[in-house]
Amino acid sequence: MSDDIRKKNQKAAVKQKEKAAKQEKQELTKEKIQSTSIEDLRKNLTNKNEEYVFKLNKKLIEGGFTEDEAKESVDNLIREIVENQIIGVPANQLYGPVTKKAGDIAHPVKPKKKTPYWALGIDTSLLFLTMFGLLYGVVALTNKKQPTNQTGILTLLILSFLWGYLLTWFNMQMRKPKNERPGWLVTIGYLVAGLAMMMVFLGLAQAIPTVINPSLDGIGYLIVAAVAFGARFVYRKLMDIHERSFF
Repeated sequence: MSDDIRKKNQKAAVKQKEKAAKQEKQELTKEKIQSTSIEDLRKNLTNKNEEYVFKLNKKLIEGGFTEDEAKESVDNLIREIVENQIIGVPANQLYGPVTKKAGDIAHPVKPKKKTPYWALGIDTSLLFLTMFGLLYGVVALTNKKQPTNQTGILTLLILSFLWGYLLTWFNMQMRKPKNERPGWLVTIGYLVAGLAMMMVFLGLAQAIPTVINPSLDGIGYLIVAAVAFGARFVYRKLMDIHERSFF
């Protein structure tokens, strides 16, 4: 039994050394490629890769590139082509057909801009202001009782922004990879704290003077909803926001 274990350990050690040696060789090869001139690397291309590079250069010129621009664009790919050539991956497998790669070079896809938290918070807050304005407007039109200052315009604005930023934070956590998300206890804790803060605010809102927190009639709230909806539409265009506020 001990001999078998010893043999397994020896085989594992040999494999580990071979793996380390292979990685070291790959690193040295990469360093050599980085230090070698593009012209020398071109000489080491396989016939298949050389043909690909030739056709790509030609396609770029046909697409409106000058000879210098086409050569520079192709030169930027040579090191990567050689690195993959060593491990048996040809350029057509690495980049796809020549026409596709030429199109990618001529019309590069811009990476999507990541919208900051503060900007997403405003977007979601405007959405809540729209919904709350619509809700309060309908309630005011169907309820003959005099509204209290709990539904005042200042209360509505602050409540919308509290909900907007709280939900935005929650959505951003849920969009993260699973290994980067906070634990459920932490997430629930933040949500509970946020909801508690809103309840406290609603309680304190009753003490806000009506001079600075006037209640509107049903039509007034519906106008607020319409203005918030329009403002959010314009805001999303100006900030180039494409993310959804809700899942």
